[in-house]
Amino acid sequence: MTARPFKDRRPDHHSLRHARGSTLLEGLLAIVLFSIGLLAMLRLLTVSTIDIGNAQYRSEASLLASDLISRIWTGDRSYKGINDRFGNTQTEDYQDWLVSVQQRLPGVTASSHVPEIVIGSDRSVTVTLSWQAYGDKDAHRLIFQTLITD
Repeated sequence: MTARPFKDRRPDHHSLRHARGSTLLEGLLAIVLFSIGLLAMLRLLTVSTIDIGNAQYRSEASLLASDLISRIWTGDRSYKGINDRFGNTQTEDYQDWLVSVQQRLPGVTASSHVPEIVIGSDRSVTVTLSWQAYGDKDAHRLIFQTLITD
């Protein structure tokens, strides 16, 4: 077997350029795939943060409705007593509760997303709370219904 001269064993310039180009292409492809994965994770984080905020407001609304019902239970539980204290939005009891609603739920003001309390003659009480967080397209709503008995 005859030995090849040294210069014949070196790769030619064309194959070196091709190898460098494919390495560069592989690197760019890896960066693109990593970026897509990172963007997907950021999107997931954003959605999770929004869902956590919505869950917090749903919990707050439920606690506020329960607070109203407990205020009803601590006073006169007759139809007249309930209606006198919470049937009118100008009563002191209603206004005290409304202040806590406005402090804890976003978008509740004197003119928008005002809580509704419907008191039936059978002493059924329906509390409807709605709120709208900053950036939300639609308002959220919680309807809480109970029957007050002796």
